[in-house]
Amino acid sequence: MMKRAITLPMLLLLSLTMLGQTNTDNLQENVQSLLSQRTPLLEQLYQEAKSLELNGTPAEINANRLAIKAAWQQIDPEIASLYKPVDAGGRLPETVENLVINGTYQATQLRERDERPGQTRDWDEDRLLLYDWVDGGVDIEVTADGDIYISAFQNDIENEGATFDQIYIFRSLDGGMTFEEWQVADVTAPMRKMQLISLDGTGDEYLVAYILTASETFQAWRWNMDTGAFDAQAISGDVSDFGVDRNYPVNTNTQRVFATYQKTTSCTEIHSARSTAGSYGFDWVDEVTESSTCGEQVDIAYGLNGAIYTTYTGAASGNLYANANDDYNDPASWVGRETVETGGVQESVNPTIIAARKAFASDEVLLLTSSRNTGATTGYNHLGYIRENGAAFTNLFTGIALPNQSIAHMDTWIRKDNASEEIRTSYIVDIIDESENNRSQSFFYDGTDLTTNETVSDSNIDVWNEFPAAVAETNDDLPCMAFAGTSGGGGFGYGLYFDAKAVILGADEHTISGLTYYPNPVQDRLHIDAQENIEKISVFNVLGQEVLSILPNTTSVTLDTSTFAKGMYVVQVASNGATGSYKIIKK
Repeated sequence: MMKRAITLPMLLLLSLTMLGQTNTDNLQENVQSLLSQRTPLLEQLYQEAKSLELNGTPAEINANRLAIKAAWQQIDPEIASLYKPVDAGGRLPETVENLVINGTYQATQLRERDERPGQTRDWDEDRLLLYDWVDGGVDIEVTADGDIYISAFQNDIENEGATFDQIYIFRSLDGGMTFEEWQVADVTAPMRKMQLISLDGTGDEYLVAYILTASETFQAWRWNMDTGAFDAQAISGDVSDFGVDRNYPVNTNTQRVFATYQKTTSCTEIHSARSTAGSYGFDWVDEVTESSTCGEQVDIAYGLNGAIYTTYTGAASGNLYANANDDYNDPASWVGRETVETGGVQESVNPTIIAARKAFASDEVLLLTSSRNTGATTGYNHLGYIRENGAAFTNLFTGIALPNQSIAHMDTWIRKDNASEEIRTSYIVDIIDESENNRSQSFFYDGTDLTTNETVSDSNIDVWNEFPAAVAETNDDLPCMAFAGTSGGGGFGYGLYFDAKAVILGADEHTISGLTYYPNPVQDRLHIDAQENIEKISVFNVLGQEVLSILPNTTSVTLDTSTFAKGMYVVQVASNGATGSYKIIKK
């Protein structure tokens, strides 16, 4: 008989329309929804949870969770028992050496890295971030202030017989104009996946890297954005894939991270859990199996007011599934599993999901996947599905299949602003016969329509096609991207690149000897000092529109930037017959 820990959560998720159906992905038949069992007290507590997200303290949020548990105890003690800390499988809290969790690994057989010629430094120096092998994965995160964090890791244990794999994190405080190598960390087991979450706002700010290694431990590695102080924690064991996202109240101590992950028990079950308020991405609770499904290839998205959405594929059927939860990954609040696409018709690979910042009843959720007819041997196309106003997913678009191409590894990003529905996407065009360079491309969803695809990588860059090109936005609301690629020439490996659509990133910057300007980024006042008389100052936005022009006739000027919109600008200064152009960020 299947153990209770597996069977109990299965009550949550299959809708009545699926009862009695046979599906090889199901762990248990004849399940029912728990939503109908809610008492008036439970409904009140769940509504209270939504108001506490914006106005509550960590203590109030955690007390509300325990009150929900107590209310379920009166209905069904077994449901109440789901509200508990996640069992990390006996794994101890992380150490800097991370030997306890990940152990020590020695590759029994070294893989051969693809010996493509290495890149030359033919981009701006601030765009080629790492001149080395980047063959594990990249991610990008942008804070509300416009600070950019880019991560990458190298699979050196399996490829070179090294003692460690390495994690790199680069940071830009000026909107992508310059980067610093902010953190480097060694990992004692081969890395499998890494995803960044920034906990930024009012209060202590952290960058959390959620990682997975060959030890099959889902873990959180956390750095204080101000001091760089590091700590880490194991979340759950026997994990082979995951996706994370967070809510976005202003106060960082009430921000929580939500996860869907693939956890091996009797099969690779789809699980979910959440961090606790006040823990800054740590102290995970309420692990539950979603929809009684043996699945894989997971992703998760947060919408607004507790709305959570997941996608994954059936481990046996290949079906493309989606789930929704209206209460912050609450273990008893999952609605019926939806079959978006049948695996017998379409082969769906690496699905990704993103939600507009809209309430559950009026939601807008975009699901993207690489797809081809089941049994086909041609390259993959890209398909998009849309969920609107709580209805089922429907087809939004089908990409045009082209010969000798495969569309792979899509990524999505959306601003953490209420009611925002503008979604950035990226994908990689893999040229099957390698007759030309692979390229990274992007398109934009404005809440109604899709824009035309744009190629991001330069024509001489051969983009690495084993993982997504990570997409985000700079503070001017224009897309930026991080990816691995090579541009030929001497050397070796796939380097880490950054690119942005912002017009001024591509503009030449001419300087005037002895001229200084500060602060940058700027909040309200920009100070400009020159050795010679300043005849004219003009300020242009990223569209090339002049937003300010003055004739100061002095050597020291203070510009009032308080009315400028957030984003990037070019300041042109004319002094003693010379003209200088300077890039600034308005916070």
